[in-house]
Amino acid sequence: MEPVRAAVVGTSGIGGYHRKIMHELEDVELVAAVEKYPEREKVAPAVAEVREWGVPVYDDIVAMLDEVGDSLDYVTLAVPHHWHAPYAIECLNRGLHVLVEKPVTVLAQDGWEVARLAEEKGLHVAVDFQYTSFPHSHRLKEFIADGGLGELREVVGVMQWKRTDEYYSRGHWTGKRYADELPVWDGVMMNQAVHLMNTALQMGSRVEDHAYPRSVQAELYQAHPNIEVEDLAALRADLGEATLHFYCTTNCGDSYRTDLDIFGTKGRASWDTGKAVVHLDGEEEPIVFDDPTDRDEIHKNLIAAIRGEKSTLHAPASEAVKATLLIDGAYASAGKIQKVPWTDMTGINWLIDYAAAQRKLFSELLGWPYASEAVEITESFRFDGLSDD
Repeated sequence: MEPVRAAVVGTSGIGGYHRKIMHELEDVELVAAVEKYPEREKVAPAVAEVREWGVPVYDDIVAMLDEVGDSLDYVTLAVPHHWHAPYAIECLNRGLHVLVEKPVTVLAQDGWEVARLAEEKGLHVAVDFQYTSFPHSHRLKEFIADGGLGELREVVGVMQWKRTDEYYSRGHWTGKRYADELPVWDGVMMNQAVHLMNTALQMGSRVEDHAYPRSVQAELYQAHPNIEVEDLAALRADLGEATLHFYCTTNCGDSYRTDLDIFGTKGRASWDTGKAVVHLDGEEEPIVFDDPTDRDEIHKNLIAAIRGEKSTLHAPASEAVKATLLIDGAYASAGKIQKVPWTDMTGINWLIDYAAAQRKLFSELLGWPYASEAVEITESFRFDGLSDD
């Protein structure tokens, strides 16, 4: 079978990962690449390598599509997330499938439009939420959907990562509310934690679809001095059947944590990036799902869908947008990002662990001044952004 023909937009950073997969997979022919600033010091080596492969590099996505778009099957968008919506829509309007980095879009209303346009045109938009492609994620979801945990009651998510000041200074959009006159909201929720949020919604529903957040109450904090967004967040969301309690930060020490606990009337399940373990009430032996993962699976899954070999994507835009919806709702609920001294981050891992165990927001535990209210997320919900002051 002939390989599908593809282009990648973005050649370094996460784009470097995608272009290498597309170059190495036998089922893909990398036809073109786009790099907006190909001469930049950090980007030039990646551009040079792509050219060594015999792949032309353009500095504009429209120019690339005008020249070779008619010969392409899909385009991978590995660009700052404020460009996800306009670039995805451009590709869809040209009849091309899309693989887009997370999040699918910054604004939920844009994500719904991307999903609507894809359905209208009979095209696929896959989102690079790789956790959803892990075999142990699929097996746990099937177990939950089959009623293995009974009725769902709670989902508790904890993400503790470390990001330095240098990380937040690496680009003109990192750690910012707006970039290139577009909302980017590059905080811990939209950037790092959105992976786990998406998986929390995946596991928080007993039907095939992800859970739809009905309401959310959130508190957002900023400790890094040179950013405009949150680096610490706590939220509580109504998922219909279950309540989601979620905590995330980029202010921890060198210990990392990314996991979920799902509680039902028959027991509980624990999920992390390596395995899922189910503990059923009255059973001594746990059920363990620990199948090996394949980081290339998102591309392989999209290729199979393009060829008609599979009917579903691991993370289609129509499901991935629900994580964006949850984050937009959290911003609407919080109303502001509370600045806190960096010294308050000492022991933040312990605080998050304690808050998660108690199912509390930080203000409910410590008396931190915060006055957020739960926001209902209806079909007409829109959030256009925090003020930039």
